[in-house]
Amino acid sequence: MTSVSKKHIVIGTAGHIDHGKSALVKALTGVDPDRLKEEKERGMTTDLGFVFYNPDVTIIDVPGHEKFVRHMVAGASTIDFVIFVVAADDGVMPQTYEHLEILKLLGIQKGLVVITKKDLVEEEMLEVVKEDVKTILQNSFLEDAPIMAVSNVTKDGIETLRKNLDELIAQTKPKTDRGIFRMPIDRRFVIKGFGTVVAGTVLSGRVAVGGTLELLPEKKSVKVRGIEVHNEKVEDVTTGFRAAINLVGAEKEEIDRGDVLAQPGYFEPSEYLNASLYLLKSAGKPLKNFTRLRIHVGTSEIFGRVVFLDRKVLSPGEKAMAQFRLEAPAVCDINDNYVIRTYSPQMTIGGGVIIEPKATKAKGFDEDLISHLHRMEIGEPIAIVEEDLLSNFDLPRKIEEISHDANLPPEEVRKQIQMLTQTEKAICLDDKRGLYYHRANHDKLQQSILEQLKIYHKSNPTGIGVPNLELLKKISRGLDKILLDKTLTNMQREGTVRVSPDGKISLSEHKVIVDDELDATIKKIEHLFLDAAYKPPGYETILAQKIEQESIVKKAYRYMLDTGTLVNVGEGIVIHERYIKEAQSKLIEHLKQNKEIRVSQFRDLLGASRKFVLPLLIYFDTRGVTIKRGDVRVLGQKYK
Repeated sequence: MTSVSKKHIVIGTAGHIDHGKSALVKALTGVDPDRLKEEKERGMTTDLGFVFYNPDVTIIDVPGHEKFVRHMVAGASTIDFVIFVVAADDGVMPQTYEHLEILKLLGIQKGLVVITKKDLVEEEMLEVVKEDVKTILQNSFLEDAPIMAVSNVTKDGIETLRKNLDELIAQTKPKTDRGIFRMPIDRRFVIKGFGTVVAGTVLSGRVAVGGTLELLPEKKSVKVRGIEVHNEKVEDVTTGFRAAINLVGAEKEEIDRGDVLAQPGYFEPSEYLNASLYLLKSAGKPLKNFTRLRIHVGTSEIFGRVVFLDRKVLSPGEKAMAQFRLEAPAVCDINDNYVIRTYSPQMTIGGGVIIEPKATKAKGFDEDLISHLHRMEIGEPIAIVEEDLLSNFDLPRKIEEISHDANLPPEEVRKQIQMLTQTEKAICLDDKRGLYYHRANHDKLQQSILEQLKIYHKSNPTGIGVPNLELLKKISRGLDKILLDKTLTNMQREGTVRVSPDGKISLSEHKVIVDDELDATIKKIEHLFLDAAYKPPGYETILAQKIEQESIVKKAYRYMLDTGTLVNVGEGIVIHERYIKEAQSKLIEHLKQNKEIRVSQFRDLLGASRKFVLPLLIYFDTRGVTIKRGDVRVLGQKYK
């Protein structure tokens, strides 16, 4: 087996039915692209035909009849440039206009114009057709393209066409490789002795014999048994090449035109696509919200409804941001061009570029989403990576996660992340774990923390601060704790917040206000706990003492917990800090002398009941003072 060459070009034909597209391909190559028996009998192309112009160039011949425009779009979606055909005896016809609009919408940038059947008209008529063709090509990508007249019968003009074709092929650059393998399928068949074979144009990435791919949207894992390019077996195939791939793991009946072969783990089938949408001036009337349409993307045709995100109706000649809600999942990529046609009668009315191929259901007039889509619209890797970071407020991102979201190889994402960190648009939260976060989100998170702390201090003037987990829930229930902790550490370093030893967060300038009334209540409560020692009162017992109004008692009690005067050891047991220290001292002394202690022994040591002693022992376990081994405790390592 051999490896493929560095460059392969795919050319497509376009034009009205019976204008000689297939005959032109045969005149150029000697091969009839009409492969179906029905096509040969009727003399009409009904499906895509594939012919090799030379070992590095494929011509896709598309049908011209309006009934088969869906096949034309499937073929044109992967071409590098077009041979645009108009017959001299017919001149410009309906599908001439429609095919030209489709080519524009699909982002085709280059091509040649060929007037066929010159042998059927006088020179004067030929000149009239040329002028008509020039008129419709004004302000299009074909405006300056060479126009050549040929006869498919006499071969007059074919060599001149071939010369111009070769020049354009030489000037055409290979497709941009995004690095992740993807091939929309436009043919599938069975070869006896080999099994299922699919064909298409590789739009990105590389695959080799023996590799594993994913058949989408079915999400079926398949193996590559063999690859052919230009009827030759090859070891691998890469971006831009027409390939026939022999698969193991899928039957022909399980595969449809429009399915996609892809590198596993990247492309996700989605019923929601966010896109820019241009409505052609020739559409004739405005497009209303929720209109049912035919959406052509890649080699697929899917029914769906359009939902405008920035308006309620789209007028001809205008552009909008839209979401397509599909009736079946689509598989496409960022920057893919697409075409929309009316449901019935079928007519091409617009198209645009896919901005988010893995979208979620959206509402109209969401300004944040609209701004996000406008930023994404440029389609550059750095914009895609930055938007992925911006779209994830709750979570820091890893290179691999961004890679799978953006359908970009990890090395490309790493390169873009480095550029974003250098320009301070992104920050690295954790070098070791490779966690990245957008600077704007970081500033927003810090501001949210400050706002929540101000709210807390205003309603809790005697409170030391907000517990870490409580603050996390107030900002966002989905907020990553590592992200919050890293941010708080930075803010503490900068002097904007304080973090107490037990994890309570406060504004750095916050001072607890203790007036005379509160101070007196604190002292009374403290007296109760000091008198009780290891048999402390519960909160309800304190309230029953009628020390002060309940609101004052609550503030005093909260203040004592926050400052550490009282310690919650668990299971609703609260003990004065003096007895916590005393109990810890007695426990450590006992363990140094006796090596271990049981709950009953600790109970006797303190002269307290099991109700209070067991939670206290568990409290010491959690702080490393003791280690539980079966029914006994031993001294923790740091206290030996």
